[in-house]
Amino acid sequence: MLERILQLLALSCRHKHLSQPFAAAAAAPPKPGEWEEIGSDPGHYVVCLDCGKRFTYDWATMRIVR
Repeated sequence: MLERILQLLALSCRHKHLSQPFAAAAAAPPKPGEWEEIGSDPGHYVVCLDCGKRFTYDWATMRIVR
């Protein structure tokens, strides 16, 4: 409980607890029997598990794009 109160009072999150990379869903699903390409837009992202902020993730360099 104390940790939650301190988190609410913090001015900014340090984003130390990040999720694994996710492939962003496409606007239209692929046709039945077709696979969605790995490199297709809009790409990949990770999420801060503390505040919920989303960051773009570059799969080629395996780093967060800031």
